[in-house]
Amino acid sequence: MATSAETSRAVPDDSAADSSAERRTALRSYVNLTRELAVSSFKLKYTGSVLGYLWSLFKPTMNFAILYVIFDKLLHIGKGTDNFVLQLLVAIVLFTFFQEATISAMNSIASAGNMIRKAYFPRVILVVAATLSSVMTFLINMVLIIVIAAPIHHLSFGWRTLAVPLLVIELYALVLGLSLLLSSLFVYFRDLGHIWEISMQLLVYGSAVMFPLSLLDKHPTLKMAVSANPVAQIIEDMRHALVTPKVPWTVDVMGWAYAAPLALVVVLCAVGWYVFHRLTPRFAEFL
Repeated sequence: MATSAETSRAVPDDSAADSSAERRTALRSYVNLTRELAVSSFKLKYTGSVLGYLWSLFKPTMNFAILYVIFDKLLHIGKGTDNFVLQLLVAIVLFTFFQEATISAMNSIASAGNMIRKAYFPRVILVVAATLSSVMTFLINMVLIIVIAAPIHHLSFGWRTLAVPLLVIELYALVLGLSLLLSSLFVYFRDLGHIWEISMQLLVYGSAVMFPLSLLDKHPTLKMAVSANPVAQIIEDMRHALVTPKVPWTVDVMGWAYAAPLALVVVLCAVGWYVFHRLTPRFAEFL
């Protein structure tokens, strides 16, 4: 016959097991919800359009064509730059993902007022789902670049290519941190949407998208400032990892200052999560 002490010890163990099972069930349901919202958002983005998913390919292609004509054919910025065409295309795909992901995620909370008022779920799911929807488009574009450019030897693979997944993770961490910050603040300050769109226009020039970073060699202070921008750092390192080793790693250019863009990504993730967590309880009041 079990003693009362043994019985009292058995109850907490059973409760802990039940609690653990409930957490696993809740986690699975949240993961499924995130996936469904991301897929639905991706599909809705092209619902009703004639070209459908092809727009995910045409938009960066058209941007590339315009920028290529202006900056290479007219301004000759790519003159003497190894494989400038593909360097420009990779940069456009990366920056397009950064731009679309942050803009769509910024509206993810404000546009889901009915859902937030009627059901409980972690609000961060809405932000993550919005960014993952943009990840789908980004992966399609990157795969297309590799499939087309690799067979004609316009990509340069090597050990450095192993850095590509790490750079993608860094870019997504940057996007997620900014998305958490922007989406939570946008609920209270709708002018932020216009401010961010203007910021994107400026940031595209400050991220070495249309020109190689080596163009700033004669201006070392400006070059270091641009390199401290995580988007510029990721773009340059992706060019080195995928397109040509003639583009140096930004760590070789910056030295110890390479810690600046990495630290900024970490800070933005931390600040984004903190602000989002603090403002979440009052979302329903302003929606």
